[in-house]
Amino acid sequence: MPDISNRDRRLGRAVLFVHQQAGLVADPLVRAELETLFLAGRAMDFAARLREHGQDLTPALAVQYARLAGIGPGELGIRVLPVLKSVGVADFAVQDGHLTWIEEYVGLSAPVVAQTLAVLEALGPSVAERAVLHSVEIACWAPLTEAQHLEQLTRRGFADNMASGGLRLAKAAGVNKRVHASELGEDVVFNPYVWGSSQVPIARFLRSLPPAERDALLGICEQASDRPGLALPALAGFSPAVVASARKVGLVQAATVKSSANPIASQTYVFSPLLEDEDNLLATTEALHQRKLFVAHILFGHEKALASRGVVRDPVVLVEALLRKGWVGPASNIESDYHLLEAAGIVQVEEVAGGRALLKLVKREIVEGGLGWLRQTVSGGGAGVVPKLLRAPEAFVTPERDRASLPDAAAADELTRATVLRLREEAQRAARLDSPLP
Repeated sequence: MPDISNRDRRLGRAVLFVHQQAGLVADPLVRAELETLFLAGRAMDFAARLREHGQDLTPALAVQYARLAGIGPGELGIRVLPVLKSVGVADFAVQDGHLTWIEEYVGLSAPVVAQTLAVLEALGPSVAERAVLHSVEIACWAPLTEAQHLEQLTRRGFADNMASGGLRLAKAAGVNKRVHASELGEDVVFNPYVWGSSQVPIARFLRSLPPAERDALLGICEQASDRPGLALPALAGFSPAVVASARKVGLVQAATVKSSANPIASQTYVFSPLLEDEDNLLATTEALHQRKLFVAHILFGHEKALASRGVVRDPVVLVEALLRKGWVGPASNIESDYHLLEAAGIVQVEEVAGGRALLKLVKREIVEGGLGWLRQTVSGGGAGVVPKLLRAPEAFVTPERDRASLPDAAAADELTRATVLRLREEAQRAARLDSPLP
């Protein structure tokens, strides 16, 4: 694979961060301004679903994955497939307006984050969209005052009006956040993904906080790191305001599996933030939350599935068998409980006689990463909840939607503000912001 700079990796991830926020942007003017960024994100969301299907990838399957990524047949044929072909992510053939053949090269010629940036460049983003992308990338690197943030954008060649417009759009889309610093007399701009940067190690930073904040936040973050996929109820002993603050500011990422019996049969799992050093080792990227999706569903099948239909008794043993044999089953719950994993292209479900089904491996890298997380979590004593509710999963709430759903609360907001401002001080010392950011 070709070498790519750390900044280009971060810019590629920033496209996917914008994509993850797209469903939460209701303002039609903002959506119009970010049209190309959103299209690039949808295109790579679609491409990621195709990865590792090999000869099982059919035109019909590709069209269905496109729909699940929010891409209709017209957009697929006219814009998405041609741009994916132009940058070597996929190849295809069309006859009489119908897709007749498709092959994917996702993560092969370059990591997915690099291919994402290549797709965006091929689509020709506007200067305003480029400014948004760089604004998101800068905010993921360090919290800065608004004036410092704009200075960094102008140092990258954006005119003053484009820099301010890019920051405005990034905030309007909800990708970048801000907190007011009265002692500085202006807002500080940050991104919830800032904790995924290697710029300031989370544990070292948290240990620098005052004791009351430090002990609570450090405990939450250490549990999320040590036991990826820990069920939220197992975070006992922490103030709800502190947990909400950690989720809202991105110190931990929370994802929820909801069942058709919602809200009774749902479960929220917590994960450590995306860490760019670890993410750089992957052909894929956890910016698309595929490992979280897999782990959450396997744990949900362990805790919440109806026992008479084939409960997951040991998540680690099941996933080890899936990797070793390429399939597990048959069981009745497989037919109903894993369609969201199918939609992401992580597994395939094959029905057999008697209303049961096999679960077949597709994305080995995702499942192998998920197994590592499950070993940490299950060996730590399980997810800490009472199992066995009755209905199959029907929705997955991403960390972005989780943050957006949290209500504003004075205590949580004040803790968020104090934490971000302290991080800004730490980042300034680490990065020496009198010179351009890396």
